[in-house]
Amino acid sequence: MYGKQTTVFDSDLYSSLFTEERMREIWSDDNLLRCWLRFEATVAQVQSELGLIPPQAAEEIAEACRTLKIDWQALAAGTQSVGMAIKPLIDQISASGSPLVCQYLHWGCTTQDLLDSGVAMRLQQTLQLVRQQLVELGDEMKTMVIRHSRTVMVARTNSVDASATTWGLHVSGYLVEVKRHLCRLQQLYPRAITGLFGGAVGNLASVGSEGMATRERLMLALGLNVPCGINNASQDAIVEVVQCFALIHGTLCRLANDVETMGRTPIAEVLEGEGGGGSSTMPHKANPRASNMIQTLARMGWMYASGAPAMLDQQDVRAASVRVLNWSILPEASNALSTSLKRAKNLLSHLVVNEGKMRENFDCSKHFIMSESLTMKLAAKIGREPAYNLVKALLKQASAEQSFMDIAHASPEICAVLTHAEIAGACEPLSYIGCNDELIAETLAAYEQAKANGLA
Repeated sequence: MYGKQTTVFDSDLYSSLFTEERMREIWSDDNLLRCWLRFEATVAQVQSELGLIPPQAAEEIAEACRTLKIDWQALAAGTQSVGMAIKPLIDQISASGSPLVCQYLHWGCTTQDLLDSGVAMRLQQTLQLVRQQLVELGDEMKTMVIRHSRTVMVARTNSVDASATTWGLHVSGYLVEVKRHLCRLQQLYPRAITGLFGGAVGNLASVGSEGMATRERLMLALGLNVPCGINNASQDAIVEVVQCFALIHGTLCRLANDVETMGRTPIAEVLEGEGGGGSSTMPHKANPRASNMIQTLARMGWMYASGAPAMLDQQDVRAASVRVLNWSILPEASNALSTSLKRAKNLLSHLVVNEGKMRENFDCSKHFIMSESLTMKLAAKIGREPAYNLVKALLKQASAEQSFMDIAHASPEICAVLTHAEIAGACEPLSYIGCNDELIAETLAAYEQAKANGLA
């Protein structure tokens, strides 16, 4: 029913701004139940192979799971009563199946086995999608880095014009972070996709001597990692995922901040090119909505990262009250990141780069930002400290009308050691981009290596 949703993730108005279609499906109730039904069918098959339950029972359990028509209303009511959805689901499978299904379904399992293994299955899907999106974004950055490797621009530090750089090198600063995020995903992936099978208190007592074999075969059949030891109270792998997402948000937010700042009217070096973002009252405005949403989603991601460690507040073999937090934190954190990655890719692919304005903005400081370049040229002849003091004094005495090159050419002290051509060269931004090409090359190579490594 339209207009009755209460969160931005399900809102008829706002959900498209906060969810990515594929990620939304991964964390849907439909997919959740598919994961649980797959678990029940698979554990039954494994147990039949080990002689724990009859093969016929495993076949009928698999059929019951495959053909089950979920009574969502009854499942919701049962979940409200029990506090978890597993028992009401087991009841529906049993009711739809044969006597063998009723007898052997959920053999040796506990609710947490399905909950945690279901999370691992969906995290597997989530991390594969996030990695795919990171690579797509990285490829957009790579294209821009190569295209603008010699597009000179003002480098700013602490919001103040500082020296010369290139747009390509600046974008490579985002790309090297993407490279590190790919490495982080590769490292945490095995931990994040570790399933759980331990029975009531995690010691596999309910399946006896075949407990370890059941656990190993089950995880392999599900495509999950086999846990080591008892993990019922452990939520560190889930928290690690959310924290990693927060780091990725940091890169995306920096990109958005730069695009927003560099798009201000007096600077106008880049401009969002997707369209939209109109004002309800000012006809001339086109607000940077892609950047705005990426910034919003980053703050949400950091909020989830701040709250995620609360899931570690455990005691005894397990405590459900805090673990329930992942029902909310994981779907929302995953959708916030996936949506932001999508927005960032589209932002870059449509970004308008004004190369002329980037060059023109050196004039805002009368090219004073080339002072270090001239200082280092002088330093080679008279030493760094005297060169620094000389240039500093000249700038202090300069009038507002004089350009940096005019000041240098008018200085007898500078002209005594540098030719007019050397002064002009020092004032040319492209002459002072240092190891620009080498830094870009090593970043591109490192990114390609991280991309080639994959998750597995």
